[in-house]
Amino acid sequence: MTAISNSSNGNVSERVLELRKKIHDAEYVDYAVQRIAQVLSRKLVEDSETIYSGRKNEPK
Repeated sequence: MTAISNSSNGNVSERVLELRKKIHDAEYVDYAVQRIAQVLSRKLVEDSETIYSGRKNEPK
């Protein structure tokens, strides 16, 4: 067990308690992972466009 799961609920915010419940919901976790992948993919594409737009001899 982790220190987080051993802590008493009196010292934990409502948001933390809500998230603890959500991580046991497979549908919520699937959506969260998909969203993270989407954001990271978009960032990688944006970064690569910035890199390639700075090169003079590379096709766009």
